[in-house]
Amino acid sequence: MDRKFKQIAKLFQKLPGVGPRQAARFVLALLEKPEAELQELGFAVANLKKEISLCGECFNLSDNGLCGVCSNPGRDRTKLLVVEKVTDLDSVEKTGLYKGLYHVLGGSINPLDGVLPQNLRIKELEQRVATLIANSPVELILATNPSTTGETTALYLRDYFTSRDSITITRLGRGLASGSNLEYADEITLRNALESRR
Repeated sequence: MDRKFKQIAKLFQKLPGVGPRQAARFVLALLEKPEAELQELGFAVANLKKEISLCGECFNLSDNGLCGVCSNPGRDRTKLLVVEKVTDLDSVEKTGLYKGLYHVLGGSINPLDGVLPQNLRIKELEQRVATLIANSPVELILATNPSTTGETTALYLRDYFTSRDSITITRLGRGLASGSNLEYADEITLRNALESRR
């Protein structure tokens, strides 16, 4: 393959979840696009950080300082759902069931990858909780992923906030998925299902 082609494909491989084959497909697809579309894409990527920013309160995507959730006066300010990434927030928001506020940590605690509590937005979460509990008690809903790093983060946050007054700490229910069989479930999933039973 051409040296320039390989160089561009390597740039695509820097994106999460993109391997060599998919990167090559991206480059081939772009080669078939008209020049105007390529320039539009290049301009959008070049100005990405100027045109899209993070909300000053919850760290969701925003284009004007505060995101649509934080600027909505109708949201329940007694509930604060903590997620790892903006995509997690988006998934919860699409359900239309949750009407409270969010806080995006920016990842999960993972010492093997060098991500420690001070690398996440935990201090900002602490300041936000302090502001919210000045008006009324707050439910802090830990919605980190059910992975080792997500569980570590949830345990850390529970310990961090557990002694504070006016804060109730809850965790999203977890357990068996619909259509699954008990015989194929791992021990952690079964434990979570038993503990989250109602």
